[in-house]
Amino acid sequence: MIDVDGNGYLEVVDEARDVPRLQHEVQASGQFTDEVIEYVAALLNDFRSIALHAGADEIVGVATAAVRNATNAADLLARVYEQTGIALRVVSGQEEAGLAMIGAIHSLPVDSGMVLDVGGGSAQIARFRDREPVAAWTLPLGALRLTEQFLPGDQPSTRELRAIRKYVADQMAAAAIPVLGDDEQLVGTGGTIRNLAKIDRSRRAYPLPRMHGYELTATRLAAVGDLVRARPLAQRTAIKGLNEDRADIIVAGALATQVIVESLAAPAILVSGQGLREGIALAACAETLPAAAEVRAEAIRGALERFVPARIEIGFRRARIATVLAQAAGLDAGPAEAGTALAAAAALLDLGRQIDYYSYHRHTEELIFSHGLAGFSHRDHALIAAIVGQTEDEKHDLTAYTPLLRRDDQRFTARASAVLALADLIAQRAGADEAGEVRCERLDDTVVVHATLPGTRDGERVATRFQRVHGLRVVSAK
Repeated sequence: MIDVDGNGYLEVVDEARDVPRLQHEVQASGQFTDEVIEYVAALLNDFRSIALHAGADEIVGVATAAVRNATNAADLLARVYEQTGIALRVVSGQEEAGLAMIGAIHSLPVDSGMVLDVGGGSAQIARFRDREPVAAWTLPLGALRLTEQFLPGDQPSTRELRAIRKYVADQMAAAAIPVLGDDEQLVGTGGTIRNLAKIDRSRRAYPLPRMHGYELTATRLAAVGDLVRARPLAQRTAIKGLNEDRADIIVAGALATQVIVESLAAPAILVSGQGLREGIALAACAETLPAAAEVRAEAIRGALERFVPARIEIGFRRARIATVLAQAAGLDAGPAEAGTALAAAAALLDLGRQIDYYSYHRHTEELIFSHGLAGFSHRDHALIAAIVGQTEDEKHDLTAYTPLLRRDDQRFTARASAVLALADLIAQRAGADEAGEVRCERLDDTVVVHATLPGTRDGERVATRFQRVHGLRVVSAK
């Protein structure tokens, strides 16, 4: 079940999964057997019970490639409605691509590009510009379809693989899909791409447990493809990160994905943990897709409401103070609502207090990574967590974030954390009469803060740290 609020912010409340592989039935005979129809009706009845138990207000069902292609699709639709009351809507290939696009990019920091979904019976590609759909294509390049068409055995031969590669390349050429532009990204969704990304992530040290937002480069995609192609089915099931129920179709799915990526001249796939399902919910509940900045702002507020609702205002106040301090110090933090790393770290600093006050910085880091922040990239997560950790301890070890941080990030996080330490001090300990906006200004080598700076040892320590890191004195105008 998916909950969508009035701002278009999405959250999965409950879920159940099954892979009936209807495309297998259609490809074999062109229609569904009575047994398959009864199975699907019973399955959807179970899903309906789960949704109602979870408190769903509305149940929406759609049917895709297999039902589109079946000669007796009407029989299946009628049986499902008779047993469940769910009126399945058969969506066209282009509509499927558009819905997958909406779901896939909703909570990713991407504005323009393409969404690729390699399903069982078909592959959908949708192009978007400024988070609005532009064009869509559906191609007969599903992992199950290609497996049954080209790979009869457990161990693919060179000739069979060459035939798949040529077929996929020919289909892409015939569709005349343009390559990605310089300002565009390729977003990948669906079980095939997620499994390929999970295999890749299992082969490297990586700090985030979430697949949503993971970047699978074209080079690493090719390496994963080589891995799955080199093993017969019996050994393929043991590959870490690969779901057992996809082991028999992953070879074709991987090769199709690889050829499509090459055809689009995409350097990488930005993996989405969301797709058609979320797109259906969003289309039913929201008229437009929110801007990425709006999703980020809502994610920050949602995390504060969930973990520290009593400290929402001080979190946003701290973010505003950190922003003006950073500007005075020459460190571009950006506006808090844009979700930049420093502003986000400032707003979220208190998350861990719900667990333990005395080590709340560490718990905040953990919550940022485990809970996840919609609209933020994996690199953003690492920067935010690094700033939080270094705010408490300048020597905080950032080794775990190495795959996501660049060499020059150490200087940025050191400067940002010094700003945040000072902003936190001002936000929490300034006088009650200073609860409004705090102004800062730069005068030569001095930052003047229009608020009372605590004269405690903590205050002196934080001010000294700011001066050492930024080369600027901090004084109070009061």
